[in-house]
Amino acid sequence: MTISTNKYPTEIFGHRGFSGVYPENTLIGFQKAIELGVDGIELDIVVNKDLDLVISHEPYIDKNYCININSEQIDNFSNEDLNIFKMSHYQIKKYDCGLKFNSKFPKQKNIKATKLFFKDAEKAIEGYKGKILFEIKFDFKLEKLFFPELKKYVEIIYKNVVKSSLIQQLIFMSFEIKLLNHLFKLLPNNKFIVIFGENIDDIDKILSELKFSPYALALNYKNLSYPKIKKIQNRGIKLYTWTVNDIGEKNILVKMGVNGIITDYPNLMLAK
Repeated sequence: MTISTNKYPTEIFGHRGFSGVYPENTLIGFQKAIELGVDGIELDIVVNKDLDLVISHEPYIDKNYCININSEQIDNFSNEDLNIFKMSHYQIKKYDCGLKFNSKFPKQKNIKATKLFFKDAEKAIEGYKGKILFEIKFDFKLEKLFFPELKKYVEIIYKNVVKSSLIQQLIFMSFEIKLLNHLFKLLPNNKFIVIFGENIDDIDKILSELKFSPYALALNYKNLSYPKIKKIQNRGIKLYTWTVNDIGEKNILVKMGVNGIITDYPNLMLAK
């Protein structure tokens, strides 16, 4: 359900599925967002011990909203103890990340949900035609600890997605330009988005580090202005923004001409 403006269409994406109402990065969240008619869903990717892709925002089981499947707290465990990169499929499935109250989203439904593997999500939403913002989590400071070595990581992602039934819908996103450059060499027919953090003033320098022209840039909505949006779009690059959960902010951003809004509450953002 693309929102039309005078010049630029604004697409709506469910952030981590539908995390304002359903547990984040879970199948039910993705399905509920799709049922609403979003233009696409956004998900986060890390890798486990078996080199399978796990849909998770953190590279560890987050104690803030996860418990073990026996409903026991895991507060005494460190992030290193809960490192997904060191866990097998069986070990990951010993934790539930949907039943515990999530203080970030007080209206989120408490629904039993273990971490979702990409191959399982792929099967469950096979036939879906919308866009999938495939955010690859990576931090050089945590390389070889919570993440594989960069080039190896890129190869793992490629092997897991190249024959996917959803490959044409995948739009690869990351904060890490080097990662995107390596992945583009393997998947030149896919679209890529560079995510910016706080400092967006030196856009020209950052774009010069890319070995290709990106489909879009994704910026925090708090750092946007009309001139910055136009500077990007005048280069033929789309502008997506995150994470917009307020109707008033959404209306301002639509008027400014952003191409895509990523939201925890797609039900609100799609409301007329």
